[in-house]
Amino acid sequence: MIVNASRRTAALHSGGRTPIRIRCLARRGMLHSECEAVDRVSLAPHAHYDLVGRAGTEAAWYVLGGPLTAHWPGAPATGTALGEGGLILARTAQDITLRAGPDGAELLCLTVTPSAITRQLPPRTPDMTKDRT
Repeated sequence: MIVNASRRTAALHSGGRTPIRIRCLARRGMLHSECEAVDRVSLAPHAHYDLVGRAGTEAAWYVLGGPLTAHWPGAPATGTALGEGGLILARTAQDITLRAGPDGAELLCLTVTPSAITRQLPPRTPDMTKDRT
């Protein structure tokens, strides 16, 4: 795993809406890792963030602070309210929109490598069934 200790952020724009600050904490850098990325996402007050991701990836969004609502097709019109400690599991990231509350929100996002790739990786544990000499 390649870990980034920098405090620099990248500003991303979501559909012409409020800029979203994302700080990459780690990226996949080891052959055996199924974790593709760990990012800290800062949402300004009342910001809308359309989750993005590659096809086949799955992501877990953990709310570090601030209230927000999550909206997706088939959800209640008011969305689902989340606070500190809330968790969103997203298979199709494009279908979910986060809306920060009046104080903004901080999230931690863990993205998992697509299964088409992880199936090709060697086992994460060594084979201990072979005879030792």
